[in-house]
Amino acid sequence: MAEALVRLVNSRRRYWRWGVLALVMVLVGGLLTFVLRPREKTPPQLAAAATKSLRAWRGVTYAGTTVDGNGVIIGFRLTVARDGTAYGTLSRDSGAFAELAVRPGRTLLRGNGRWWFEHEPGSADVLAKTWVADPPQSVTGLDGLSRMTPAALADALTGKGADGPSEPPAWRQGGITSVNGRPAKLLTNGTLRILVTASAPYRLLSVGLPGDAEPQEPATPEPTPDSSGARTAAFRSGPSDAAVRAAGHVRAAAGEPAPADSGLSSAVSEPDKAGVESTTEAVRRVDASNEQAEPLSRRVAAQTDVTVTNQGTTAASGTVIVTVAGQTPLNTAVSVPPEGSRTLTATATNTAPPGQTIPVTWSAVFYAPDVMGNDPALVRRLMGRGFQLNEPLGDQRANDSKSRPVLQLLDAMTPDIGPRTSPQLRKDRIDKVGRTVANLVQQGAFEPFYDLAVNTDGLQITAVTGFAELEARTARLTISDRRTLEHASDLARAGNKIVWGTTYTPVGSTDGYKADLQNLTGKQTIQLKAVSGGTDAVVDDFAKAVGELSGDGVVPPGFEKVAWIDIDPNASTALAGSDRQALVKELKKLKLDTYCRGTNGPAFDTAVFTTYPPGPDGTPRRTNNVFTCRELLSSPVDHRKHIQDEMVWKANNDPVWFSGNYDSIGRRLNKAATENGVGLPQLARDNENHWISKSKLPLAPGVKLSPAKFVGPGSVGDRKRSGLLDRIADHRKTSMELTNAERKFRKTPDAATERNLDKARQMYRKELGVTPNNSSIAERLGESAARYHVVPEEFRGAEWIPLPRTSNGADMFDQLYRLKDGELLVVEAKAPSGELSWRQGKGRHKNRLVQQGTREYVETIIEAMWERATKSPRDGKLAHDLKEALDHGKLRYVLVKAKDGGSSYAGATLQECVIYQPGAAGRP
Repeated sequence: MAEALVRLVNSRRRYWRWGVLALVMVLVGGLLTFVLRPREKTPPQLAAAATKSLRAWRGVTYAGTTVDGNGVIIGFRLTVARDGTAYGTLSRDSGAFAELAVRPGRTLLRGNGRWWFEHEPGSADVLAKTWVADPPQSVTGLDGLSRMTPAALADALTGKGADGPSEPPAWRQGGITSVNGRPAKLLTNGTLRILVTASAPYRLLSVGLPGDAEPQEPATPEPTPDSSGARTAAFRSGPSDAAVRAAGHVRAAAGEPAPADSGLSSAVSEPDKAGVESTTEAVRRVDASNEQAEPLSRRVAAQTDVTVTNQGTTAASGTVIVTVAGQTPLNTAVSVPPEGSRTLTATATNTAPPGQTIPVTWSAVFYAPDVMGNDPALVRRLMGRGFQLNEPLGDQRANDSKSRPVLQLLDAMTPDIGPRTSPQLRKDRIDKVGRTVANLVQQGAFEPFYDLAVNTDGLQITAVTGFAELEARTARLTISDRRTLEHASDLARAGNKIVWGTTYTPVGSTDGYKADLQNLTGKQTIQLKAVSGGTDAVVDDFAKAVGELSGDGVVPPGFEKVAWIDIDPNASTALAGSDRQALVKELKKLKLDTYCRGTNGPAFDTAVFTTYPPGPDGTPRRTNNVFTCRELLSSPVDHRKHIQDEMVWKANNDPVWFSGNYDSIGRRLNKAATENGVGLPQLARDNENHWISKSKLPLAPGVKLSPAKFVGPGSVGDRKRSGLLDRIADHRKTSMELTNAERKFRKTPDAATERNLDKARQMYRKELGVTPNNSSIAERLGESAARYHVVPEEFRGAEWIPLPRTSNGADMFDQLYRLKDGELLVVEAKAPSGELSWRQGKGRHKNRLVQQGTREYVETIIEAMWERATKSPRDGKLAHDLKEALDHGKLRYVLVKAKDGGSSYAGATLQECVIYQPGAAGRP
């Protein structure tokens, strides 16, 4: 019994020891679990950790956007070392490009002609490709590079300013994203936005700092007596009379008052040691080789050729004296024989104080090719209309640059001024146009308006009062005005007719409609508001835009109502960095869908919000997000249909987006490309020549073509036609080279692509002048190959039949001929890369897509001609003839496609389009 008792006790003791051991293991396991899985850091902790890491960086590499003093968005790629040394590039969408080199105490900038065109259009050619010292912030858009060092950036993120520390930011999480596949968190405090890696080591990936982008009014003192007043030099000798007189202004460009605290929105990263050394060496090299670089105020010179003409019968002798802003740049004795002339050059330095404007009066009537461009006919034309080119444009404070672009804009805005124009109307128009152009130069908005009125001929002024409206509108432009004008320029380059800054009066109507922007081609009324504040400002401005769209005299009948909120990349609202998915959720939370429930239907048709979400590498990307009431009112569902509808809308109304994803005839540049997880749609044209999704309608049978026959260039014929075709081929090559150079520069804006772009632009201007660079240049090669080569060679005796022009360029064949046997020949002419496109049918084919080269397409065009017959009897006559020929087997349809021969014409191919079934009348 004792033995058994002992064994039992020992057994219990062993059991207790194992129990204790098990309990200890459980406790240790819990401790390990606690150690291996710490609590997730709070947003303030994440921000603090990332900021602490930032202070230890050797420098910061930026890739993002900022806004200059005129509200223009500038992209930049820049490395800033710890000591403030910086080197990088600046760019704008227009092809403007500049290099920036900074050492503590000195900044150097070298921009191309397009860069300076925005700031100094009269001196852009002089300033191009040269280094300028210490440019004002209004030129660079950057508020002091010293604020972009690691320490300064960390101070900005922790609330430490120049006056010492302030209240630390109250960070909160605004969303989750990824950068280069690495999870990241968006943190915001209502003013600042940052992206931070979601896991240790916590690193800063992107910043969004606020700024005030509204331009300030520069101080303009009254001119002093020494710098104003006409100066006239007259030379008389008997009946001789030779006189010179001119007037102008020199505008200061250095030291202009700049917007306070310009913001930036940028991806950030720490450069490696080699990157910092490369930056330092680049700045040292630029600084050493440009010790004599002058400030902008000394670089912008007033230069003119002064021509003294003697209209008398005896020699005129005397002195030519030119005074400019208190200077005497020219004081030379001349002798001019009867009916002779003498030309001299006067160059003056801009001595205007920074930020001020002084009037300049020359003593000559002159033509200066280096300033005005080598186009004396343009100068003579403007003088014939009554422009006093020696007088200031507008008032005495205006920039009096008489560069060729300025003269071209004056010319484009006064084509109807002729010999029979009344003196009062002439004077009134010239005064208003002159003041408008001066306002545009002074407001820094010359470039987009120039594109709108000169490069594209897209500006439409539908009433005489429009010129007064333009003068008043351009006198003081807001950021919203400039953004609207830039969008108008984009639309015009895509072929749209635009009304901006004036009231639109439809033809045959007495009613006028005034909005921020009327797109006559796309039938849209756009109210656009630029927002640089918080979320409340977004809501308020959206309500304001919608309210304006609901007012009287704003939206013409049948126009789409578009409320557009262009959020500044540096705005304090977290919406500025939101992608589409996050944005639609926030818009619903903000109850913007309430504007979809008006008593007479939705108060708007389309809402557009421009934001800057981070791309795959964290770099902010300008994105237009498009919403309809249907999406804002719907419950959370699969948004694929909405996203595809958005892409089709942008294909029609966002030319920058379209050119980045499609070629000119609607083919996808990358068939695998997606947006918001949805593939880019295939596009076709509808009955109004608008893009639609090809999947929207079923397809009619596609084209059937005979084998191609090559018609070589050796059979072109006379030298006149051969030379014409060679010239057109060369124009196409030049156009393609410019397009490719622009695409490469947009993708990689650096010095090499900028040089290639500048070279391509110079060649284009030399060959094609101000002709817009679009698909019509390439199409002309196909059309000319058909008309001047293939048809005369293959269809001897064919008679050209002129076709009526249509309002939108659609609903008509390329060419039509009558053959010797009475048959009609329809020609589809294509450039080397052209394809037979699809469009929505008409008549019995209205519910499907038809392709060029098919009978269904022929019947669609005939139906469109019948629709125009009441207003155009010629359309009705041709439609009748075409229908008769088609019904009796007397219509032939061919495809002529030019070959690609570079700068020389290389012939074309000819294919018959099979539009009859075997055994049909008149056909085998």
